[in-house]
Order: sequence, then C-alpha cells, then structure tokens
Amino acid sequence: MSGDNVSGGNVSGDNVNNASANHAVPLDMDRGGLDAVLGFHLSDSQWEAVSAPLAPGVIVAGAGTGKTTSMSARVAYLSAIGAVDPGRVLGLTFTNKAASALVSSIRSRVASVGFAEAEPSVFTYNAFASRVVTDYGLRIGHEPKATLLTDGLRYQHAYRMVCSLNDDEVGEGLARMGRRPMDVTDLMLRLDSELSELAIDPRGVVEHDRALIAQLDVLGSGRGIARDIAEKAQDRMMLAVLIERWREYKTTRDLWEYIDQVRLAQRIVDQFPDTISDIRSRLDIVLLDEYQDTSIAQRQLLQTLFGDGFPVTAVGDPCQAIYSWRGASVDNIESFPQHFPRTDQRPASRYSLAENRRSGPAVLHVANEISTELRAEHAGADPLIPPGDASPARVDVGLFDTIETEVEFLATRVGEVHAAVEKRRASVNGSDESIAVLCTTGKNIRRVDRALRARGIPTRVTGAAALLADPAVADTRALLEVVHEPTANTSLVRLLAGARWRVGARDLAVLGERAYALAGGHGRRDTDSIHDDLNDAVAGSDAVEVTALADALADPGPTEHYSPRAIEAFAEVSDLVTRMRAHTSEPISDFIARAVRELGVDVEAALADPSGTSTSALDDFHALAASVTEIDGRVSLGGFLTWLRDAERFNVTIPHTRPRVPGAVEIMTVFAAKGLEFTHVFVPFVCEKAFPGGKPRGRWLTSPGVVPWPLRRDVPPHLAVFPDADGESISKQSDRYADHLRALEERNNERLAYVALTRAEESLTVTGHWWGAGQSKPRGPHRFLQQIRAAVESADPDMCRVVMWAPAPPDGADNPITGNGGVSWPQPVVPSLRAELTQAAAAVQAANTTEPIAVTESLSLNESSGGGETADEQRVRVWHETYEALMEDHRLDQVDEHVVRLGEHVGATTFLRALREPDAVALDLLRPMPRQPSRAATRGVAWHAWVETMFGQQSLMAVDDLPGAADKDITSDAQLEKLKEAFANTRYAGREPVGVERGFSVVLGGRVINGRIDAVFAEEDRFEVVDWKTGGTASIDSRQLAVYRLAWAQIAGVSWRDVDAAFVMVATGDEIRPDTDAEVESLLALD
Repeated sequence: MSGDNVSGGNVSGDNVNNASANHAVPLDMDRGGLDAVLGFHLSDSQWEAVSAPLAPGVIVAGAGTGKTTSMSARVAYLSAIGAVDPGRVLGLTFTNKAASALVSSIRSRVASVGFAEAEPSVFTYNAFASRVVTDYGLRIGHEPKATLLTDGLRYQHAYRMVCSLNDDEVGEGLARMGRRPMDVTDLMLRLDSELSELAIDPRGVVEHDRALIAQLDVLGSGRGIARDIAEKAQDRMMLAVLIERWREYKTTRDLWEYIDQVRLAQRIVDQFPDTISDIRSRLDIVLLDEYQDTSIAQRQLLQTLFGDGFPVTAVGDPCQAIYSWRGASVDNIESFPQHFPRTDQRPASRYSLAENRRSGPAVLHVANEISTELRAEHAGADPLIPPGDASPARVDVGLFDTIETEVEFLATRVGEVHAAVEKRRASVNGSDESIAVLCTTGKNIRRVDRALRARGIPTRVTGAAALLADPAVADTRALLEVVHEPTANTSLVRLLAGARWRVGARDLAVLGERAYALAGGHGRRDTDSIHDDLNDAVAGSDAVEVTALADALADPGPTEHYSPRAIEAFAEVSDLVTRMRAHTSEPISDFIARAVRELGVDVEAALADPSGTSTSALDDFHALAASVTEIDGRVSLGGFLTWLRDAERFNVTIPHTRPRVPGAVEIMTVFAAKGLEFTHVFVPFVCEKAFPGGKPRGRWLTSPGVVPWPLRRDVPPHLAVFPDADGESISKQSDRYADHLRALEERNNERLAYVALTRAEESLTVTGHWWGAGQSKPRGPHRFLQQIRAAVESADPDMCRVVMWAPAPPDGADNPITGNGGVSWPQPVVPSLRAELTQAAAAVQAANTTEPIAVTESLSLNESSGGGETADEQRVRVWHETYEALMEDHRLDQVDEHVVRLGEHVGATTFLRALREPDAVALDLLRPMPRQPSRAATRGVAWHAWVETMFGQQSLMAVDDLPGAADKDITSDAQLEKLKEAFANTRYAGREPVGVERGFSVVLGGRVINGRIDAVFAEEDRFEVVDWKTGGTASIDSRQLAVYRLAWAQIAGVSWRDVDAAFVMVATGDEIRPDTDAEVESLLALD
C-alpha cells in the first residue's frame, strides 16, 4: 500500500479546507431531496444509514449493496444539513484504487449539494498510520527520514542480524532449533508480522509458551504429541527473543518497515494523549471502508484515536472477510458497537444493507444458500435481495467426469459467451460487458488460460500464482531452488523428469533409494511401488532430516541400476548445478538470465508456444525479479525465493508484458477478484480437496511461526484454552482442537465462495469434476457445489439449470486420465500427420548429409490405438512448428546474406554496440571467436573493485563477471594508482551513493537488457547515474546513459525525467552531461 494519501495533507497540519464558507446556509434536505441530488432512489435501509445521527455507527453492507455510494451519500447529507464540513472528512480504506474511488465519489456527491471546492482526506489504513508517525514520531525518537524497508531490504537486514548474533542465549537457542539461518530469518519475520497485526508483544509469547511447556511436561510426561508441541513452543520462544532483537536493530539504525507503521503510531497516541485531541480537532467525521478486513492492531489505533463517541461510520461485510491469513479479524466489525460506543457509553448503532443492485435474482439465490450458516453467526448480515426492477440472471452448475472434460466444457461455454459479447460490442455503442474466470490456484489459472487461447479467445491473467505456474518459469524457478537448497527435492525431480532430461519414474525411484542410503539408510526398503520410494525421498519437514536427492545425483552408486539415459542426465544436471552455484553472487536478474540460458527454456517456450505467452512469462519473471531487487543491489537468492513463496501464496499483482487486448477474458484468483464485478463469471474446480486449493497455513500447535490462538484478543471460546488440565489426554485434546481449527478454516472457505459467486451480474457458471490429473482417488463435488445444485433445482428452470452431473465412479475405479499408469514411450504419432513429419525429417537430413536416413519407423514407435488423441495432436503441432522453424533455417542457409538475431536477453554493452556497429556484432554472433586476454581489462576490473571498496559497497561475484572488464584504457599499474589519486579530487569522492555497480534488467525493443550502473547518487528529489571513464572520450556513447536512466527509473519507481546522467572523466575530473532525452525516447519507441 502506498504511503501517500489520495487527497489531503499531513494529519497535524492546518490545510483543511473551510468548504462550508462556500455554502454557509444548511439545506432543508429530506429523503426526496437527497434522491434528487443523487439521481436515484435510496432503499429504505440505505436512507436509514445515510441519515443516521452524527454518532458512531456500523453499516453491514452485503455484497453489491452500494457501500461506497452509501458512504459518500452520508457525507453529502450531513454536509447539506450543516452537520459536517466536507473538508474535514477522513476516509480510510485498503488500496489506492479504492481510496481514489472513495474520494471521487465523495467529491461528486458533496459538489451536488453546494461544496464544489471541498477536499476530503482519504488514506489507506497504513498510510494514515505512517502519516501519524511522520508528524509526531520525534516524540518517541523516530526520525522523520528513517529508511522504510521494502521486502528485499527487510529480509537482507534480518538475515544479517540473525547471522551476527553470537551471545550465549541466542547461540544456544539457534543451535537447539537446528535450522539454517535463512529458515530462522523467514520464521522470525513471519511471526513478527503476525504479532504486529494482532498487537501482541513478543514477551507475551515467551510467557505463554513457557507456561505451556510446563503444563505439557506435567500432563503429557514429555512424550509423543506433548513433546512435539513443546518443541515447537521452545522454537517459538526463541523466535520471540529474536523479534525483540530485530526491533532493537531497526531502532538503532533508523530503519522501519511496513508492519511497524501501526505499532509505532499506537505508541505515539498511547504515550502522548494530546496527539489524539490534535488529530480530532481537525475532523468532523471518519469513514472506515472494508472494516471487516482490518487487523486488531489497526482497530486498536482507531479505537484509541476515535473512540468515546467520536462520529465514526464503519462499513463492511463479515461474509466477505477473506483475509484472516494476513491478520484481519472479522471480530472487529462484529464488535464495533462495543469498541466504539456513543458518548453515553451505549453501544453504537448497527445498520444493514441487503438490496443488491449488482447481481440478478438467480445469482443472489445461490449466494444466500451457501452463506446461511455465515449469516447466522453475524449480526446484521441479512440475506441479499434484488431491487424491484432487477434484471434476470442465469446460473448454470455442472459436475464432470474429469478435469479435462470440465475444462473442455468451460472453454466451449466461455467461447460462446465471448462471441455473443463481442457481437453486441460491435453493434451496441459503448457496451461494457466483461467476462471473468475465477480460479483458486496458479496451476488451474494456467490450465484455463491455455484452453481459452487454444480457441483463439484473448485472455488476461492476473497475479503471481499464474506466472509461477508457467512451465518455463517453473523450470527456471526449480533450478534456482536446487542451486540454493540441496534438499529441494521436488524441484530437482521437476528438472530431471521434465522435457529436457525426461528421466523415468523407475530411475528416479532408484535415485531416491540411493539418497536414502547416503543419508544413513540401509539400502532398498520394502515399498508398494516405485512412487513410494520417490515420495520417501522427497518427503520431510526439516532440512536437517530431509533426504537430499542432490547428494545421490553427485554419487548415484552402481550404474547398472540405471538406464544409460539417466546416467547421462544425472551428470549433466549435476554439472549444471555446480556451474550455477559459482554465480550465486550475481544480481537476481542476472542470475535468472543465466538460468534461462543454461536451461534453454526461452527457446523451448518459443517453439512450443508460437503465441509468445511463455516467453512473455519469462519476461514477466525478469520484471518481477527487478522489482524485488532493492536499491543496494544485495538481495540474496534465498531472499528472492522466500519472496516468491509469499507472492505465490498471496497472489500479488505482477507487471504484465503481454498487452491487454480489448474484450479479453480476465483469469484470476478469487482473492484478486475481491471488490470487482463482471457481467459473466465462471467458477471452475469447486471440488473436494481442490477448493479453495493452495497450501494450508500452519497451525500454532505444529508450527513455531504461528501465534498461539489463546494469545489473540479475538479468540473464540473453544480455542481459548489448551491444554485443559482437567481434560482428556493431550493426544485427544490436540485432535479435538485441530477439529475446531478446521471448522474455522471451513468458515473462511464459505466466505471465499460467497465472494466468488457475488462477483457475477448477469450469468454465473459453477463447475467441478470427479477426477483430477494424477489423482488415485476421485475428488467429487465440494459441498458448496452440491448446495448450488440444490439451489438451482429449486429455482426457476428457465434461468437455472444443471448442465451436467456425472455419477460417482464405482469403488476401485482407475483414473481415466492416467489409466493404469502405463505410458507409450516415445509418444505415438497421429497417423494422419506421420507422412508430413517423415517428409520434414528427410528434408532436414538432406540439408546436412548425403547419406539416406530411414525415419518412418522412428516416428511410429509404440503406436497406440488407445485414447489420448487430443494430447497427441497437441504434441504433433509442436513438432510441426519445430519443422517449420528448421525449414526456415535451411532456407536461410541457402542464401548469401544471413539474418542474425539478438537473443531475448542481451548485455547492455552488446545492445549498445549493436546500435552502433550492427554488422560487426552480427559477425561476432555468427562466428564467435575467443579474445586475447587483456591486462588492461584486468586493471579495469581492479579499478571498479577499488571504487566499490571506497564506497563500502563491494559485492561478491565471480571474477569473470566483475564490472570493469571492458575498461581497457588503464595500461599500467602506475596509471591505475594515478586514477585512484585523481578520483579523490572529484566531487563524487566525498558523496554517499545509493547504489554502486548496480545490476539491472530493463525491457527494450522486446528484449531484456542486462547491465550494471557504475554508481547512483541521490540529491533532493532527483537521482544521478554516473559512468566512470578511465580514458578519453572515444568510448563515450550517450545512449549508454539513456539506458541507465531508464533502468534506474524502473528500479527506483520514478520517471526517467527525474534521473540525471553523467560521464565522469576520472583522470581530469571533468563531467560530461549529454542531453539524452531524445535517446531515451528513441529507446522507448523500440517497444
């Protein structure tokens, strides 16, 4: 969330508009008058909430009932009757987009009642807390210019702190945990975030867990499950100690982070009550949007500032509280009347909005059906009702045999709807119908995306989960994980079994057996299948205990146990991992580019998917890495991989290189769809164990990184005590407690389903399946799907229908997707296309040899007449596209003039040289030749390394990759020493840079350009990129600075026009500042 407010100034300033001067006489505003101003009729419940007295109140606004309209109408009404000044309104919400919508709505409404110049203040919740800290932080010793840590720097500092702790208390605790520093850092930061959101002091964790361990020792005798829970509690106590050290670390270095904003603001208002009266004195009313998603820490800050009867209007829906995993507490909206009482201490009023003006009656019918139990738990959560003039809506529900048939139906149905929408769009001016497919995992998003694009339907995918599920990106990520973590067995299996090496399951199982033996096992074990052998190797919860397949890769044992192909693959992958580990000090973007080149996934993706989606995904992955890499360029590989796991789990929004196509079908997760609405909505994969999907969050009894429920202020009664001294055995109590936690999670799943269904306006299609890919047992319909079917069958058959309901498979049935587990290898070729492929192979062979080759048999090996023809056709299409690419290469080989293409990822030096000397670069690429070692280049490396050391920012990297290798102007060691002396006389020697030898990746002309900026300096609101020149001006190319300006603008998140650039002639101290605006614009035009 942004630290800037959408409108308004500092919390303590005097810039509040006196808008009432523009309209001093209150209007005689009744319901009819307000309806006339708004341009529509408020419902009875809306009028009651909008016209309520100026006092605390909560509006429980069901999905689609107009919460933003109600908030802005309330401000307009109160302004019109003279109760508030619209320039003294504070609105808080969660995103900048929502803040912009709210402030625009308020401005429009108050302008219609005579306050055209009013300027309400609207912040995000955390931006408001940040502003409080900025304005009053000096009172608690917080410097106004303290550095706000973003994700990468946060992990970096925390990791370094953990590694530097060596006192007895921490040292013994870390040794007892038996975890690597990076894992400890990850757990510590996760626990710190949760404690901050829940407003729990780390010392409270220590006290709770110490008492818990003592209880378990008495009740459980230190055995079994009691011992396991006690060990996790012991680890959590250690993490709590580290959190206290971490907070001290930040304070002493003038650092703070996003999660500190609310906590520090709370300290200020607790210690200095006059800040409360100062803030209140400038406000007439406070609006709290999406209040069900606030954390306990946010609620406590607001309660401290605006409790005791201050006019606060909170708006939200407990049935849409889907963010509990990030610290949100639905109890906030449930207990608002008690948290924010009136001045006479009576509970605040509660108002309900139930008239949904978004969705048709059939959609509301099914949404009400699945939210019955939810609404029973929450006061004011009434069933949604349509207005009297509601347009009809259609609801379809279906259950299919397999996920393949479900996706086939989905693609067909989306195609029909899309065609109809586009026809209306062409004939009806301004038609704005939209289509969305809401999934629960990135893998399913990719599955839907492929199916729709195969039919020519334009799509737009949102969120990191889908990006990381792309095959090319997933392979690249797998290599990064194997390089970083020897026990990343799942990732290693992905590489070995993937398209490049294609190691079979039996070889992998033997490798797993070998890994088990190297880890201290005793050779072959009795298991039911080779899959069990492999699963045993991959399984494990602690890095110390996990069997490492990588160990067996380097030492596979007797070769007769493996196929020749596997032995070759093991050696290649082992060498690849070793090569990659030599470059882990590179900037993340550079390292990813290296991984892509080594794997060749960019070439494979381009051949396998001519639409360019996978290559675009790789570009998105590079952009994602560039956005994570922080200003000091030191984000570790481990930090980046941890960030990826969070991005996947929380499905963060990512930058898109694929252009948005008008009429594209939106494909996203339900979380990403929160707050949005679409004309037509499809919700597939509503199956048991598939909805909501994703990895379950850890529970505090089994995970040290989770806060114990008994410490939470919103704890339900049945989770408040564990263990019960007068209860059953610890084992039985633990099982019952886990049941309560599962029930809580299932309630959250109901909220997620409710959000998904209520995104639809005119049509809703919900589907599921029995068999997923790779399932040994059928999934079957989720209870939500069964409830929707029941609701559909009881509704108007003209508007609701069951399109398909496949019967349950018989007991013991095989998965029809996987059959009996047998696979034809090599894959069979569809007979109708064998002749064309045979001709293609012969043509390619003819271009390379005069010897004849028999290809027909090789194309028909293991021909199968069984099913799977669709998959075969897909493979053949790939072969056909490969053939066409090969034939094009053959055609070009026959002509005298060769076209040489730069790769998708190009070094900045090569890119700039290609612009200057395209023929020379083409010749180098076509016939690369080794270059004579250069002592001058070696001295160039030494010069750049010395500059880094001068600034105290030397980074670790392989010698071959050191910056300065291209600087050939330093011809002697004596000249190198003179340059060092001359540098001390430049104006840059005494300045502190914000970046030195900063690696970057920037997309230009459809290519990712990688390079390094020598130095970056900051001055006021501008940046300056500098390139050191150790010789004359012959090597100066102003386009180099243009590239640097674009790169730094991307890194720092500023306009390129805010970035200056200069060549510094070190020997003379001269600064050359060419005007590069035109070059920047020409580079941008390459896209």
